[in-house]
Amino acid sequence: MRHCFVTVCLLIATNGFVAGKTSSSSSSQASHSLQGSAPAVSKKLLFLTHAALYKHSSLAPAEKAVVELGARGGFAVTTLEGYKQDSDKIDLSVLTPEYLAQFDGVMLMTNGNLPLTPAQKKSIVDYVRNGKALIGAHCATLTLYDYPEFGEVIGGYYRRSIVPTNRIGTANLGVLKVEDSSHPATRMLGGSWPVAEEFYQFGTTVWDPAKPTENVSQVGRLPIPFAFTRNRVHVLLSLDTEKSDINGLGPEIVKGGDYPQAWTRTDGRGRVFFCSNACRDKYRAAGQARPA
Repeated sequence: MRHCFVTVCLLIATNGFVAGKTSSSSSSQASHSLQGSAPAVSKKLLFLTHAALYKHSSLAPAEKAVVELGARGGFAVTTLEGYKQDSDKIDLSVLTPEYLAQFDGVMLMTNGNLPLTPAQKKSIVDYVRNGKALIGAHCATLTLYDYPEFGEVIGGYYRRSIVPTNRIGTANLGVLKVEDSSHPATRMLGGSWPVAEEFYQFGTTVWDPAKPTENVSQVGRLPIPFAFTRNRVHVLLSLDTEKSDINGLGPEIVKGGDYPQAWTRTDGRGRVFFCSNACRDKYRAAGQARPA
Protein backbone atom coordinates (compact mmCIF):
# COMPACT_ATOMS: atom_id res chain seq x y z
CA MET A 1 0.00 0.00 0.00
CA ARG A 2 2.20 2.77 -1.31
CA HIS A 3 0.27 5.96 -0.79
CA CYS A 4 -2.10 7.14 1.89
CA PHE A 5 -4.50 8.61 -0.61
CA VAL A 6 -4.59 5.34 -2.55
CA THR A 7 -6.47 3.81 0.38
CA VAL A 8 -8.50 6.83 1.41
CA CYS A 9 -8.66 9.73 -1.03
CA LEU A 10 -8.59 7.77 -4.27
CA LEU A 11 -11.14 5.23 -3.20
CA ILE A 12 -13.79 7.92 -3.20
CA ALA A 13 -12.56 9.00 -6.61
CA THR A 14 -12.96 5.47 -7.93
CA ASN A 15 -16.37 5.14 -6.35
CA GLY A 16 -17.54 8.46 -7.75
CA PHE A 17 -16.19 8.14 -11.26
CA VAL A 18 -17.18 4.58 -12.15
CA ALA A 19 -20.88 5.47 -12.07
CA GLY A 20 -22.49 6.87 -15.19
CA LYS A 21 -21.21 7.41 -18.71
CA THR A 22 -19.30 10.28 -20.27
CA SER A 23 -17.21 10.86 -23.36
CA SER A 24 -13.91 8.98 -23.34
CA SER A 25 -12.10 11.27 -25.79
CA SER A 26 -8.52 12.05 -24.75
CA SER A 27 -7.01 15.49 -24.15
CA SER A 28 -3.99 16.73 -26.10
CA GLN A 29 -2.63 17.93 -22.74
CA ALA A 30 -2.62 14.44 -21.21
CA SER A 31 0.78 13.24 -20.06
CA HIS A 32 -0.33 9.65 -19.53
CA SER A 33 -2.53 7.39 -21.63
CA LEU A 34 -4.44 4.35 -20.57
CA GLN A 35 -3.98 1.35 -22.83
CA GLY A 36 -4.53 -2.38 -22.83
CA SER A 37 -7.42 -4.32 -21.41
CA ALA A 38 -8.58 -1.74 -18.88
CA PRO A 39 -12.26 -1.48 -17.92
CA ALA A 40 -14.43 0.66 -20.18
CA VAL A 41 -13.99 4.33 -19.30
CA SER A 42 -17.06 5.81 -17.66
CA LYS A 43 -15.73 9.05 -16.14
CA LYS A 44 -12.91 11.53 -16.68
CA LEU A 45 -10.66 13.05 -14.02
CA LEU A 46 -8.21 15.95 -14.30
CA PHE A 47 -5.35 15.75 -11.77
CA LEU A 48 -3.28 18.89 -11.07
CA THR A 49 0.00 18.88 -9.11
CA HIS A 50 1.31 22.42 -9.62
CA ALA A 51 3.32 23.70 -6.64
CA ALA A 52 3.73 27.43 -6.08
CA LEU A 53 4.88 27.14 -2.44
CA TYR A 54 6.58 23.81 -1.84
CA LYS A 55 7.26 20.87 -4.14
CA HIS A 56 6.54 17.59 -2.34
CA SER A 57 8.52 14.54 -3.42
CA SER A 58 5.24 12.62 -3.38
CA LEU A 59 3.79 14.50 -6.37
CA ALA A 60 5.29 12.31 -9.11
CA PRO A 61 4.32 9.06 -7.33
CA ALA A 62 0.87 10.56 -6.78
CA GLU A 63 0.30 11.12 -10.49
CA LYS A 64 1.46 7.59 -11.27
CA ALA A 65 -0.80 6.11 -8.57
CA VAL A 66 -3.87 8.03 -9.73
CA VAL A 67 -3.38 6.98 -13.34
CA GLU A 68 -3.06 3.36 -12.19
CA LEU A 69 -6.20 3.66 -10.07
CA GLY A 70 -8.05 5.04 -13.06
CA ALA A 71 -6.93 2.19 -15.28
CA ARG A 72 -8.18 -0.34 -12.75
CA GLY A 73 -11.30 1.56 -11.76
CA GLY A 74 -12.59 2.55 -15.18
CA PHE A 75 -12.02 6.30 -15.17
CA ALA A 76 -9.69 8.17 -17.52
CA VAL A 77 -7.06 10.37 -15.86
CA THR A 78 -5.52 13.43 -17.47
CA THR A 79 -2.42 14.86 -15.79
CA LEU A 80 -0.45 17.93 -16.79
CA GLU A 81 2.73 17.03 -14.84
CA GLY A 82 2.47 20.35 -13.08
CA TYR A 83 5.02 19.29 -10.46
CA LYS A 84 7.71 19.53 -13.16
CA GLN A 85 7.14 23.27 -13.60
CA ASP A 86 9.19 25.78 -11.61
CA SER A 87 7.10 27.65 -9.06
CA ASP A 88 7.68 30.96 -10.84
CA LYS A 89 6.92 29.53 -14.29
CA ILE A 90 3.65 27.74 -13.71
CA ASP A 91 1.39 27.78 -16.76
CA LEU A 92 -2.28 27.02 -16.18
CA SER A 93 -3.62 28.93 -19.17
CA VAL A 94 -5.32 25.72 -20.32
CA LEU A 95 -7.86 25.99 -17.48
CA THR A 96 -10.91 27.47 -19.11
CA PRO A 97 -14.59 26.65 -18.50
CA GLU A 98 -14.62 24.81 -21.82
CA TYR A 99 -11.58 22.71 -20.92
CA LEU A 100 -12.90 21.85 -17.46
CA ALA A 101 -16.31 20.91 -18.85
CA GLN A 102 -14.97 17.68 -20.38
CA PHE A 103 -14.11 16.30 -16.92
CA ASP A 104 -16.41 14.83 -14.28
CA GLY A 105 -14.01 15.77 -11.51
CA VAL A 106 -10.85 17.71 -10.74
CA MET A 107 -8.29 16.41 -8.26
CA LEU A 108 -5.85 18.85 -6.68
CA MET A 109 -2.52 18.21 -5.02
CA THR A 110 -1.51 21.81 -5.58
CA ASN A 111 -0.33 24.60 -3.31
CA GLY A 112 0.17 28.34 -3.19
CA ASN A 113 -1.51 31.24 -4.95
CA LEU A 114 -1.44 29.77 -8.42
CA PRO A 115 -1.16 32.17 -11.37
CA LEU A 116 -4.81 32.08 -12.35
CA THR A 117 -6.88 34.98 -13.58
CA PRO A 118 -9.98 35.99 -11.60
CA ALA A 119 -12.10 34.39 -14.33
CA GLN A 120 -10.16 31.11 -14.03
CA LYS A 121 -10.57 31.03 -10.25
CA LYS A 122 -14.28 31.64 -10.57
CA SER A 123 -14.55 28.94 -13.23
CA ILE A 124 -13.18 26.33 -10.78
CA VAL A 125 -15.72 27.29 -8.12
CA ASP A 126 -18.55 27.39 -10.67
CA TYR A 127 -17.43 24.03 -12.05
CA VAL A 128 -18.04 22.40 -8.65
CA ARG A 129 -21.20 24.28 -7.77
CA ASN A 130 -22.74 23.39 -11.13
CA GLY A 131 -22.53 19.69 -10.37
CA LYS A 132 -18.97 18.38 -10.80
CA ALA A 133 -16.57 16.86 -8.25
CA LEU A 134 -13.53 18.27 -6.46
CA ILE A 135 -11.02 15.98 -4.74
CA GLY A 136 -8.29 17.51 -2.59
CA ALA A 137 -5.22 15.56 -1.46
CA HIS A 138 -2.80 16.80 1.19
CA CYS A 139 -1.62 20.28 0.18
CA ALA A 140 -4.79 21.16 -1.75
CA THR A 141 -5.88 23.27 1.23
CA LEU A 142 -2.70 25.35 0.77
CA THR A 143 -4.10 26.54 -2.55
CA LEU A 144 -5.57 29.94 -3.52
CA TYR A 145 -5.37 31.83 -0.24
CA ASP A 146 -6.04 34.82 -2.46
CA TYR A 147 -9.52 33.54 -3.37
CA PRO A 148 -11.71 32.84 -0.30
CA GLU A 149 -14.45 31.31 -2.43
CA PHE A 150 -12.11 28.39 -3.09
CA GLY A 151 -11.64 27.85 0.63
CA GLU A 152 -15.39 27.93 1.06
CA VAL A 153 -15.77 25.16 -1.52
CA ILE A 154 -12.98 22.87 -0.32
CA GLY A 155 -13.82 23.48 3.35
CA GLY A 156 -10.94 25.56 4.71
CA TYR A 157 -7.26 26.40 4.61
CA TYR A 158 -4.13 24.85 6.08
CA ARG A 159 -2.69 26.86 8.99
CA ARG A 160 0.04 24.64 10.41
CA SER A 161 1.50 21.15 10.48
CA ILE A 162 0.79 19.07 13.55
CA VAL A 163 3.84 16.80 13.20
CA PRO A 164 7.05 18.48 11.96
CA THR A 165 8.11 16.90 8.68
CA ASN A 166 11.51 15.93 10.07
CA ARG A 167 9.77 13.79 12.70
CA ILE A 168 7.40 11.90 10.43
CA GLY A 169 8.17 8.22 10.62
CA THR A 170 10.55 8.58 13.57
CA ALA A 171 8.26 9.97 16.28
CA ASN A 172 4.64 10.96 16.97
CA LEU A 173 2.83 8.08 15.31
CA GLY A 174 -0.75 9.21 14.83
CA VAL A 175 -3.95 7.23 15.01
CA LEU A 176 -6.81 8.39 12.85
CA LYS A 177 -10.30 7.86 14.23
CA VAL A 178 -12.79 6.71 11.61
CA GLU A 179 -15.83 8.88 12.23
CA ASP A 180 -17.91 7.42 9.41
CA SER A 181 -17.28 3.71 8.91
CA SER A 182 -20.02 3.40 6.28
CA HIS A 183 -18.62 5.91 3.79
CA PRO A 184 -17.04 4.44 0.62
CA ALA A 185 -13.74 6.21 1.37
CA THR A 186 -13.37 4.85 4.90
CA ARG A 187 -15.45 1.71 5.30
CA MET A 188 -12.41 -0.54 4.72
CA LEU A 189 -10.47 1.04 7.62
CA GLY A 190 -12.34 -0.37 10.60
CA GLY A 191 -12.47 1.88 13.64
CA SER A 192 -9.01 3.42 13.50
CA TRP A 193 -5.89 3.73 11.37
CA PRO A 194 -2.35 4.16 12.76
CA VAL A 195 -0.16 6.11 10.34
CA ALA A 196 2.96 8.26 10.40
CA GLU A 197 1.92 11.54 8.80
CA GLU A 198 2.22 15.29 8.98
CA PHE A 199 -1.45 15.94 9.79
CA TYR A 200 -2.87 19.43 9.49
CA GLN A 201 -4.47 22.10 11.62
CA PHE A 202 -6.81 24.32 9.68
CA GLY A 203 -7.41 28.01 10.17
CA THR A 204 -10.51 28.51 12.30
CA THR A 205 -10.28 32.31 12.41
CA VAL A 206 -9.97 34.72 9.51
CA TRP A 207 -6.79 36.80 9.40
CA ASP A 208 -7.11 40.23 11.03
CA PRO A 209 -4.78 42.96 9.68
CA ALA A 210 -4.65 44.39 13.21
CA LYS A 211 -2.91 41.14 14.24
CA PRO A 212 -0.71 40.49 11.21
CA THR A 213 1.29 37.58 12.66
CA GLU A 214 -1.76 35.57 13.72
CA ASN A 215 -3.86 33.25 11.56
CA VAL A 216 -1.34 32.93 8.78
CA SER A 217 -0.12 29.72 7.17
CA GLN A 218 3.02 28.15 8.59
CA VAL A 219 4.21 27.53 5.04
CA GLY A 220 4.33 30.75 3.05
CA ARG A 221 2.93 32.98 5.83
CA LEU A 222 -0.26 33.52 3.87
CA PRO A 223 -3.28 35.10 5.62
CA ILE A 224 -6.20 32.77 6.32
CA PRO A 225 -9.14 34.23 4.32
CA PHE A 226 -11.86 31.74 5.29
CA ALA A 227 -12.45 29.93 8.58
CA PHE A 228 -12.80 26.16 8.82
CA THR A 229 -15.68 24.91 10.97
CA ARG A 230 -16.66 21.31 11.56
CA ASN A 231 -20.35 22.06 11.04
CA ARG A 232 -19.75 22.91 7.36
CA VAL A 233 -18.24 19.53 6.51
CA HIS A 234 -18.93 15.84 7.10
CA VAL A 235 -15.83 14.61 8.91
CA LEU A 236 -14.60 11.14 7.94
CA LEU A 237 -11.25 10.98 9.78
CA SER A 238 -9.85 12.91 12.73
CA LEU A 239 -6.74 12.60 14.85
CA ASP A 240 -7.44 10.45 17.90
CA THR A 241 -5.43 12.24 20.56
CA GLU A 242 -6.13 9.55 23.14
CA LYS A 243 -4.30 6.97 21.05
CA SER A 244 -1.77 9.16 19.22
CA ASP A 245 1.69 10.11 20.44
CA ILE A 246 1.32 13.87 20.85
CA ASN A 247 4.37 14.40 23.04
CA GLY A 248 6.33 17.50 22.08
CA LEU A 249 3.83 18.77 19.54
CA GLY A 250 3.23 22.07 21.31
CA PRO A 251 0.44 23.61 23.36
CA GLU A 252 -2.14 23.59 20.53
CA ILE A 253 -2.23 19.78 20.36
CA VAL A 254 -4.01 18.49 23.46
CA LYS A 255 -5.80 15.37 24.60
CA GLY A 256 -9.42 15.65 23.59
CA GLY A 257 -8.70 18.29 20.94
CA ASP A 258 -10.57 18.28 17.64
CA TYR A 259 -8.33 17.82 14.59
CA PRO A 260 -10.30 16.70 11.48
CA GLN A 261 -8.14 15.26 8.69
CA ALA A 262 -10.61 14.12 6.02
CA TRP A 263 -14.09 15.21 5.11
CA THR A 264 -16.74 15.46 2.44
CA ARG A 265 -19.18 18.23 1.69
CA THR A 266 -21.59 19.35 -0.98
CA ASP A 267 -21.52 22.78 -2.54
CA GLY A 268 -24.36 23.72 -4.83
CA ARG A 269 -24.89 20.61 -6.94
CA GLY A 270 -21.27 19.46 -6.61
CA ARG A 271 -19.42 17.09 -4.30
CA VAL A 272 -16.15 17.72 -2.48
CA PHE A 273 -13.74 15.32 -0.79
CA PHE A 274 -10.53 16.23 1.06
CA CYS A 275 -7.87 14.19 2.89
CA SER A 276 -4.80 15.81 4.48
CA ASN A 277 -2.63 12.70 4.11
CA ALA A 278 -0.10 12.04 1.29
CA CYS A 279 2.94 13.97 2.51
CA ARG A 280 5.23 10.96 2.24
CA ASP A 281 6.24 9.07 -0.88
CA LYS A 282 5.64 5.65 0.63
CA TYR A 283 4.10 4.03 3.69
CA ARG A 284 6.08 0.87 4.29
CA ALA A 285 6.96 1.07 8.01
CA ALA A 286 5.51 -1.78 10.04
CA GLY A 287 1.77 -1.63 9.70
CA GLN A 288 1.62 2.16 9.53
CA ALA A 289 -0.51 2.22 6.41
CA ARG A 290 -2.80 -0.59 7.43
CA PRO A 291 -6.14 -0.28 9.17
CA ALA A 292 -6.25 -1.28 12.83
